[in-house]
Amino acid sequence: MHVPLFQQALLGLVCIALATISTAAPTSSACQKLAGLYGINPILPSQSSYGALSTENCQNTPFAIRSGGHMPSPLAANINDGVLIDMSMFKEVSYDAAKKAAKIGAGQRWGDVYSRLDPYGVTIVGGRVLDVGVGGLILGCGLSYLSDLHGLACDNVINFEVVLANGSIVDANEKSNPDLWWALKGGGNNFGIVTSFTLSTYPIHDVWGGSKAYSLDQLPALFSAMNEYQWRHDKDPYANLILQAFTTNASIGAFVNMVYLKPELSPPAFSPFYSIPTVGDTTKLQTLTQMISGQIVPSLPRVDWLTTTFKPGSSAYTQIASIMGAAPELQSISSVESGSFALAHQPIDASAIHAGNQRGGNALGLQAERQTWFAFDTAHWRADNDKAVHSATQKLHAKVESITKKDGSYLPYLFMNDASYDQDVIGHYGAANVQRLKAVQARYDPDLVFQKLVPGGFKLP
Repeated sequence: MHVPLFQQALLGLVCIALATISTAAPTSSACQKLAGLYGINPILPSQSSYGALSTENCQNTPFAIRSGGHMPSPLAANINDGVLIDMSMFKEVSYDAAKKAAKIGAGQRWGDVYSRLDPYGVTIVGGRVLDVGVGGLILGCGLSYLSDLHGLACDNVINFEVVLANGSIVDANEKSNPDLWWALKGGGNNFGIVTSFTLSTYPIHDVWGGSKAYSLDQLPALFSAMNEYQWRHDKDPYANLILQAFTTNASIGAFVNMVYLKPELSPPAFSPFYSIPTVGDTTKLQTLTQMISGQIVPSLPRVDWLTTTFKPGSSAYTQIASIMGAAPELQSISSVESGSFALAHQPIDASAIHAGNQRGGNALGLQAERQTWFAFDTAHWRADNDKAVHSATQKLHAKVESITKKDGSYLPYLFMNDASYDQDVIGHYGAANVQRLKAVQARYDPDLVFQKLVPGGFKLP
């Protein structure tokens, strides 16, 4: 029986994963067991025949790559009639105190990463939900509670270890393959399979923070407070927050998840919110990991997101708050089985963009100014309601963009980690960055394996 080299090479990657997670099962032993189970002779990247993968072009077999599987877009982390490369066995978390760096396997989730680094009193610029996978978040940009201080998650990658389309394994960093290093910072799954990330660490452990809960009738006041918070001339980079409002469910209401990255009680950075009446408050001195663990994550099976970006402003915020509380599209969403909607208001300071530029830049095309990354999140129960819910959310999205374009606050950036499948994320990085990304693609994947055979995720336009 002829077994395509692609399948043999994939089994070789599995062998490497087994060897990295089990000291009792060396690579050769693991491969022998797999060969016996599947009748396939594994080809390791160290073998000369592995290079034949580049001429086989994967037998035109479509495939998907999954880290944590958090992204809901179809085929982003799954595949029909193809091969799913599940990275979950790449679980390394190692800390180098001398280099102030941590090496993280691409299959890790942020909760395990943070808990493994906590004993050292350090953390990294990573996700705000513990169950999210490392790989997709970093390759899509990665917004963090540390971003105003140290930039985005992708900006903090010292080195990517990458399997290219021709089967070779390369490092991408400031000195080795620097063009690929730049492209992977926001370029998604278009250039290779990243197996590990080496990230800068920071001595942040004890913080003040938690969630303040509000009734939905406080939404206008919360938007006003957010505008004041974002425009403070002395904006404190140690302060970070996100506003979420479940506007189709008054029993849940709205939350402001806030954190001050020092163990100081009720810091003045959040003073615009302190006068707004709450219905619940979990803010206290705790570890950063404990604070993040309080994030609410919906458990419904059908999920969709859309995103837009704009500059903060009182006029736009007043109008958006009104829409988010009374638009007829909210009724369309809530009328389907278990239909729910939540907005996410994410303030980004110019300091986050400056920090990324100082670390070699990224592919995102961000303007270095204060801005809001706004997300429209929906969840429901039945697949046959997907189109109706998506259409209603698109209409809400269009109304918000109409407001921001009319008053001049609209910004073209789309945050990949919050985008829907039909949004042209990379096209919004700007023409110059798109051309630069295509040049990197032509160098490292000239046959467009990841462009053509990986249908999920966000492709180069």
